[in-house]
Amino acid sequence: MNKSDYPLILQIKDVKEILGVSRSTAYEIAREPDFPLLVINCRKIVYRDDFFKWLDSKRTNPNVISA
Repeated sequence: MNKSDYPLILQIKDVKEILGVSRSTAYEIAREPDFPLLVINCRKIVYRDDFFKWLDSKRTNPNVISA
């Protein structure tokens, strides 16, 4: 899938799918200090473009993701 195929606002389930990790690992990654997470009424979301910018930044330093 291309990143434009995903909704503008991603949920943890989308992050899980994109990264190919478990649900608990996706939540763990979302707790990283530099992860572009938004919490609205206990709902965890991330803007698609911010997520892919964050992911691209990890390409230069792949050991940063601790999950």
